[in-house]
Amino acid sequence: MATSNPSEVFVENLLEWHETNGRHDLPWRADTATPFNVLVAEFMLQQTSAGQVLNVYGDFVQKYPTPESILDTPQEELADDIESLGLRKRTRYFREASEQLVENHNSTVPNTRSELLDLQGVGEYTATSVLAHAFEKDVAAVDTNVARILSRVFGLDYGNKPEASENWELAEDLLPPGQSSDYIHALIDFGAEVCTASKPNCENCPIEGICEYSPEESS
Repeated sequence: MATSNPSEVFVENLLEWHETNGRHDLPWRADTATPFNVLVAEFMLQQTSAGQVLNVYGDFVQKYPTPESILDTPQEELADDIESLGLRKRTRYFREASEQLVENHNSTVPNTRSELLDLQGVGEYTATSVLAHAFEKDVAAVDTNVARILSRVFGLDYGNKPEASENWELAEDLLPPGQSSDYIHALIDFGAEVCTASKPNCENCPIEGICEYSPEESS
């Protein structure tokens, strides 16, 4: 039965759009990706586009499949392997987080928010993304792109504040149980392909009928 609830319409249409238009071929989204692969990808994706990460990720996870393999590599070599991504502090994240995984977690990625947040370089978004994508936990994640989408669709004033509790609460309220990974990926892809920061493609938006955003706001 069709629903007129804007929140339900948003989630249903978003997931339907993603099923057809989502970037399902990204290797870190594959079922074969290990929790450590997912953590590596989340580190790489910080302030970096998926296209840039694609150029590095495959060779990197093949060379560094475990935390031990990172610790066994000279720091300079590790830095060279991710140099094209920029943000060189990632080298420190990889090494220090790997050391924590080996020493405190038997070389495995923890599956609780508090333990993930204890890892070097892991913030709220990275922690919740790992929980959703690696462990299928029912959690939502909010970054700048997600905050922009939610603020536009639901008329919020927190579009430039991904850390705002209102954004996180709304994202959690919208979360479809058992589909957190698809839900987060759908928001990411929708923000990259349709609800972009500038010149959003409102004419071809699957949720245009319930969105409170006016295209004139971006002109």
